[in-house]
Formats: sequence, C-alpha cells, structure tokens
Amino acid sequence: MRTERWPLERVRAQPRRAVRDVDALARSIAEVGLLQPLVVAEDGTLLAGYHRYLALRELGWQEAPVVVLDLDALRRELATLEENLVRHELTELERAEHLRRQKEIYELLYPWTRDGVRQNLALTKVESGDEDPADTMTAGYKGNEEEDLSPIDSTPPFARHVERVAGVDERTVRRLVRIAERLTPETKGIVRGTKVEDNQKALLYLAKLPPEVQPRAARLMVEGVPPRLAAARAEREMRESAPIPAGADPLLPPEIVYIHGDFREGMANLVDGAAALVLTDPPYAEDAVGLYGDVARHAARVLAEGGSLLAYAGQSHLREVMEELGRHLRYWWTLALLHRHGGQTIFGKDVWIRWKPVLWYVRSGRGTAEIVPDLVEGSSPEKGAHPWAQGAEEVRPLIRALTLPGDLVLDPMAGSGAFLWAAFLEGRRAVGWEVDPERYEQGRAWLMEQYARWQEGREEEGYAAVD
Repeated sequence: MRTERWPLERVRAQPRRAVRDVDALARSIAEVGLLQPLVVAEDGTLLAGYHRYLALRELGWQEAPVVVLDLDALRRELATLEENLVRHELTELERAEHLRRQKEIYELLYPWTRDGVRQNLALTKVESGDEDPADTMTAGYKGNEEEDLSPIDSTPPFARHVERVAGVDERTVRRLVRIAERLTPETKGIVRGTKVEDNQKALLYLAKLPPEVQPRAARLMVEGVPPRLAAARAEREMRESAPIPAGADPLLPPEIVYIHGDFREGMANLVDGAAALVLTDPPYAEDAVGLYGDVARHAARVLAEGGSLLAYAGQSHLREVMEELGRHLRYWWTLALLHRHGGQTIFGKDVWIRWKPVLWYVRSGRGTAEIVPDLVEGSSPEKGAHPWAQGAEEVRPLIRALTLPGDLVLDPMAGSGAFLWAAFLEGRRAVGWEVDPERYEQGRAWLMEQYARWQEGREEEGYAAVD
C-alpha cells in the first residue's frame, strides 16, 4: 500500500445509478480540502471513494491523492485470516476483529458486494449495455462455481461468503462485525483477558451502548454484573450525572424542573442521550402537527439508546402526525387510552370516540423488557390547570415500564405538569416546558399544591410511625 498523486483521468470509476449529496460533499472539500484519499488498485480501478471522486470532478480537480493497494497482497491476507478463523481457537472478540478485517479486504477486492452497490452496478450495466468492468478484479476468487454468471451476479456478499468458506451463519457474522465496528478501543482493552471477551451476548450489549457509556458498562461486566443489568446501570448512571436545565423552583421538589419557555430552545441545551423517556400531550389541531416533528427531532438526539417517545394524539390528523414522528424515530406501537368520561362525538365524521391514540416511538430499539399493555385506562384529568390537561395516574405504569428509578423524563409541552408529577411519584427526575405564560403559572400552582399535599402526607406517615 502506498500513497501517490494521480491524474483523475487515470482513475477508472464504474458509474452507479444512485448517488447522494455530491454537491454538499463538493462544498465541504472546497472549504476544508480532501480529508480521505481515493482508494485504487494498481490498474486504476476505483475501490473506495466513489462520491469523493464525483465531487472532485465537479470541482474541476485535475489530480488527487490516492492510496494504491496491491490486490494480490490483500488476497493473501484474506486467505490467512480465513484460515485462522477456521483453524485457531479465538475468543468472540478476536473472531469479531478477524471478521471485520476480512470484510474490509473482501469489499475492497469485490466492491460491488457492499450494501446497496450490487443493485446500482447491475442497473447501470443494464441501462448502458457496457461490458462489466468488474471482470478485471475477479482473478483469484475461488468461491465462484457459476462461471457463466458475471462477477456482480456470482460473487456473494461478505456474510454469505464466510458462511460458505467457514461454516459461520450469516447472522452471526453480521453480529460479530457489528461488535468489532462499534466497540471503542478503551472498551476492548477493558474486556481483553476476561470472561467477557468470550461472551458474545455481553459484547453485543456493549456494542449497542453509546461510546461514552461502554467503558463503564464493561467494567461492571468484568466485575460480574450480568450484561443486561450492567448496561442498564451504566446508562442510568450516565443520565443521572448529566446536567439538567437550570431553573429549580424552591416551592417544587428538586427532582422537578418546570420552565416557562419554548421546548425547542430548552431541549437544544440538553446533552446527547440525557433522557430515558419523552412523554407529552401536544395540541391536536391541524396547525400543530409540525410540533410533533419538532419534538421527535430533538428526542432523536436527547434520548438514550433504547429510549422512548410517547405522544398523545388526536384522530383527525393521525396520519400526518405519524409521518412527522417517523422522520426522526422508529415506530414501535400504538397504545389505546380509554376515555374515562365515556368519549365524545366528532361531528362531521359522525364518530363516537371512546379512545385516544398514544403513539410510541423509540430511538434505535427498546431499552427495557417489561411487558406494556396496549390498553391504558384513562384517569381523572387534572383540570386545575387548563381544559385539555391529562391525568397523572394513567401514565405512571408506562413510566415504570419504560424507565428506571432516577432516569430523566421530559415533557416538552407540560401544561398542567401532570406528567412531571407522575414521573416524580415514580422516583424519576422530570423536566418540562410550557410556552404559554398563563398555563405555565396555572401548572406551577397545581404542582406546588400537589407537592404541599405530598409533604403533608409524608409528615403524617412520620407521626403515625412515631405513635
């Protein structure tokens, strides 16, 4: 492998049907330069950097730095790695690192096997009628028994190739590669030489965690804490140590921060992954649909991996609301909240509504395993603040199921503060925003009243214990 400067006309790039963001990449290169060279074979075939190549052509560059790879040397290294995978006793982490390196080499030798590239090349070939230039790179590939097919058709994706030559099923290959790619060097160093290094389940738990949380969880696993508990504990400790917005009210419990202001500004100031749950009840009018998208956009950043967003919604614009939420988070389920007051009639639709959707979206996947019923019994609304307020009791089981004690719960449109109070009663911390000054003052007054009653109840319990 060597680095040189080549004329761009010497680079042989196979056209693709689908390209993305070339203009943006060209602007970035014009501002900060080319940070990563193109990767080419000795004969000039472009192995990696197709979008960078297009951007350089768009900018009018005549030459560019390239990394020139010796394909024969790569094939020899690939063969050695494949032999080691079959013959040597490796830990799960060592297998993961072997497979990651194998994948890197394999997809340099056979770039059309990368995700999404095979179809683009095949479609381009059909449309242009050109001979397949990938033929120049297939010499030495031993896994092709279908000689009448083109390399694009016959060369399998990496995971399938490993299954054929090493007998490791595709799903396991993908899992192990993901482990090697996502674990930080510090995390790998912590688990090396311990039982965790050979525990695929534990390594997968670590790989799903944010990089800043992995070392903490790895140390807990090395100490003997079960993988799932170690991951949950490490995430909880990270969230508890994360700063929350200023604005503590001396008349409210320190676990509740209720802020008069726009949630978009407030959530922008939270650190990444600070919250376990976003729970909110936005307005249901058509002109408020965009608020759901704003909530989801911020939630996608401030939620921890596996965190959830629960958003109450009306029926009239449900499709548009779900589209807004789905742009930023992964849909998980729709819960049905039964109306305690018996429902209402929607005139014009001629429908008597007995339930309300509670839309459940997650960041990546779900981080807790407790069973959640999708039928939620509505509780008496807290009407002291405003006419659309919801009850606190109805969401307490959801908070228990989707968070751990000490976790941070956010309500971007807190209104009466009922959801903040529910989080407090479940031993969680809560932050909420309300932009309307009148509703904010009403909600703050209601929270103060609940807190005063709660304190009185604690005192009475203390007196009873003394008696």
